[in-house]
Amino acid sequence: MNHDFAGQVAIVTGAGQGIGRAVALAFSGCGADVVLAGRHRESLEAAAEECAGNKGRVLAMPTDIQSVAEVNELIDRTKGEFGHIDILVNNAGVNKTGPSAEVTEETWDWIIDTNVKGMFFACQATGKHMIERGRGKIINIGSIISHIGLGFNVPYASSKGAVLLMTKSLALEWGRHGINVNAVGPGYVLTDQVRWLFDNQDYRDGIMAKQPMGALPSEDDIAATVLFLASDAARFINGEMIYVDGASATGWMGPE
Repeated sequence: MNHDFAGQVAIVTGAGQGIGRAVALAFSGCGADVVLAGRHRESLEAAAEECAGNKGRVLAMPTDIQSVAEVNELIDRTKGEFGHIDILVNNAGVNKTGPSAEVTEETWDWIIDTNVKGMFFACQATGKHMIERGRGKIINIGSIISHIGLGFNVPYASSKGAVLLMTKSLALEWGRHGINVNAVGPGYVLTDQVRWLFDNQDYRDGIMAKQPMGALPSEDDIAATVLFLASDAARFINGEMIYVDGASATGWMGPE
């Protein structure tokens, strides 16, 4: 399905690389004006330059999603530059693996403040604007870990579980205002955040053995699902998380 987002304004957090970059490029390719937010100016501006070849306008805005003040500045500047916000994609996220007995307060706060606090206050600031307009689309990036456990990743798993319930709760509250709040739960995607893990052949073999489709989803697969949820085709989907994982987290396949 071809989507036309001409005249619409989309904010994408964590847009400098990986899934966020793919989402920003996808919206730009469909005619949207795109605001790319992220912590690293160089990668953000490189992604914005890729988007610049499309029809929509592009703005790169360095933003630390952990800072409520910077999040509010991102929303206010977007409204000032483009006049309105139609779509928010909360993609920014971090992780650090390790035994739960060794998790520090610093690590816990870093993950939760980025993956949960930053996401909520981005939703809040954008939601106020969307309530006034009587419409809007918010898509949060969760994970297959939003509904299954994962040892040695407890802070991250906790944060992604929170994304699922945040999405459902905001959808219940804001649906009456014409706002759809949904989420996408990717399986393993070979982004820079996880690619190093696959350098370990035993780890790679273990993950690939659990893939019913024999392959991993790509960044573009995730972007395509985000575009669907932001489109009119998904107008009556609200409070849902679509898992894009090829059924890898659905259950144990059993013996061949």
